[in-house]
Amino acid sequence: MAENKVFNQIKVESNSRLHLGFINLNSASSYSYGGLGLSISNHPTIVSIGRAKKFESNLPRTLSKIVHNYLTKNNLSTRIKIDCISKPKSHIGLGSGTQLILSLQELILEYFNLDKGNNIFKRNFRSGVGYNSFRHGGFILDAPKKDLSPSQVVFKCKFPSSWKIVLLFDHSKKGIYGQPENKFFASKNSDTLRKTLSDIALNELIPSIIHHDFIIFANSLTKFQKLNARFYSSIQKSMYLSKDIHKVITQVSKFFNVGSGQSSWGPTSYMFIDPKDDINEILPILDKAISMYNNVSYSIVSAKNNKRRLTYT
Repeated sequence: MAENKVFNQIKVESNSRLHLGFINLNSASSYSYGGLGLSISNHPTIVSIGRAKKFESNLPRTLSKIVHNYLTKNNLSTRIKIDCISKPKSHIGLGSGTQLILSLQELILEYFNLDKGNNIFKRNFRSGVGYNSFRHGGFILDAPKKDLSPSQVVFKCKFPSSWKIVLLFDHSKKGIYGQPENKFFASKNSDTLRKTLSDIALNELIPSIIHHDFIIFANSLTKFQKLNARFYSSIQKSMYLSKDIHKVITQVSKFFNVGSGQSSWGPTSYMFIDPKDDINEILPILDKAISMYNNVSYSIVSAKNNKRRLTYT
């Protein structure tokens, strides 16, 4: 059986991402989806592959089975250990499922020196944000596409590292996924929003990032997110899946100019903080607002402008 003869272990660390919204969800048009996203500095997915006496894995059973079957079918050694060292919780809006799949695929192809074009998990991604965050990092705009064809980057750039981001988590909720999610996307029509969302993305958000104009960025992002929330009105009654997070953001917004929204299906949401504001002045207000809710917590992150990182031992 084929086996890697060079490395004892390969490890990949990939970024979590914020999905900042779609520009088109019209399932009846020639091209659909296309969206904005940002790689962030914390909450990575870290996975390793290495030699072992037999097949070992702490992956979910379904993924372990797919990997084992792939190795056997392609006459590759099953004497490996796959270790998911860390990853964010699933279905909270950070794209952990996509990052885990991409990390596993790259590790296996790299370890066995296989063609990088192989699609081990037969996975197609509705949004290209997670895929391109893995490949590039930073801020991403991916193009609308036909069906679930591969995503193409329209625009990518480094995001200002001084623009800190408060991530808000509601541990009592999860976003929808699986069949309910597929059914939702199959029924959407956003003809009335497509032009407006495209205009905000191309004429406000992208230039504001290029020119480091936080005020325009924050106002435009919040506006973009309010429009995107209309897509999910059958699932959530406001801009946020979590009512408690909504109240926290509303409270902080009374005192500071923030760019706010929800990542993907949530519940994880965010506030971009003006670099002119002292984070130490924001924290007491944030802490007081969050203290009202036992299920809400936060972390402070920044953009991650690098792609996934491989290390070899």
